[in-house]
Amino acid sequence: MASNSDGHSRSRRRFLQTGMVAGGLLIAACGRDDSRDRVHAEPKDAQPAKDDAKPAYGALMCGGRLVHAETGEEKFVFTQLSIDQTLKNKAENNPQIAQKLITDIGFLAHGVIKNPNANHKVLVFEKKGPGGAEIDLKDNKILGRIKPDKGCAFYGHGAYSKDGKLVYATEYDEETYAGKMTIRDATDFKLVGEFPTHGEWPHDCQFIDDGKVVAITNGGGNIEGGAIPNVTYVEVGTGKLLEKIEFESELMNSGHLMISDNGDLAVAHAMREGLDTREALGAISLRPKDGKFKTMITPADVTGAMKGETLSLCMLPDKKVVAATNPYGAPTGIVTFWNYETQKYVDKLEIEQPRGVALTLDKKFWVITFGKANPGVLLVSTETNRPEDPPVAFVASSQGSHVYIHDYYA
Repeated sequence: MASNSDGHSRSRRRFLQTGMVAGGLLIAACGRDDSRDRVHAEPKDAQPAKDDAKPAYGALMCGGRLVHAETGEEKFVFTQLSIDQTLKNKAENNPQIAQKLITDIGFLAHGVIKNPNANHKVLVFEKKGPGGAEIDLKDNKILGRIKPDKGCAFYGHGAYSKDGKLVYATEYDEETYAGKMTIRDATDFKLVGEFPTHGEWPHDCQFIDDGKVVAITNGGGNIEGGAIPNVTYVEVGTGKLLEKIEFESELMNSGHLMISDNGDLAVAHAMREGLDTREALGAISLRPKDGKFKTMITPADVTGAMKGETLSLCMLPDKKVVAATNPYGAPTGIVTFWNYETQKYVDKLEIEQPRGVALTLDKKFWVITFGKANPGVLLVSTETNRPEDPPVAFVASSQGSHVYIHDYYA
């Protein structure tokens, strides 16, 4: 598979709807207009990284789509971008973005899964499709393709077993939509087993209790008589249903989830299939360990602005805060912050179409991918939930649904 590692060729630039973030950074915090035309690329307290130093911020990983500005031709890419090296370049007055692309992987990669036994390898899966692949980050190439079970499609997410010998993936039957977790050998990806997700259209998953239990979001069916969305906890060894969480509102889908090391649960909701994807409300629900599952409804001006899908989640354990993105939230997009132990609102950040959110390795910054015509990456302080002044932002090759931070960059 051909790759492009310089990220600045003339032909690739034509695939970007724009080549710079400058002038297109739209940010507002707590209702204030903090829009700025300046784009900075070094946090105030950052020190230029030494070549042999461990990364402080990490490497951004995501799938994405490039659209040719002149022909409308689509390409699907996989991006790895070193935040540390990019900031080091900027400190040395070098505008180069430290980025590598696989320029056409053939599908829009949704989830990115780190190999616990090989730091330079990841897996990616397509949402609602047949695409799956193993990627070598060092050589920046696809090592092999992974196919869904017969009659099934992937739904974007999966995980390795704790020992790295097995790979799990969410799949659904394309005729009945019934969900299952397929199990594959991690060396050749041959199917070795499966168990039910106890719902339809399973999407996200997280393994807990030392890998013995998996929590799964089942998106459910159409609002006109389709299966009820839910979150299930399933015993991995037997496929036994341990718990099923259904929601008070029938308008909410079950999208993504995160579970803290303590067992606190956060669930991001999209609108049910059949509702308007831009105007219907998304939502976030929280359940502290041993607490009650609760959908956030206050403050009303914030939850009312969470239009469309609540897409990505990221937890900051030290502060018990979870961040959630709504790309089509009012007025142009919104990131909200919640305390997942107290089930209380913390803060918001208005930004143009935020999608992915993750933490830098040192947990000092939220990493947010954003933008419509101008895809970009923004660093936001985890102390203040605000960008630096001026903002630390730089151009991105593309923008998929999520962003992941890895400690490896070749």
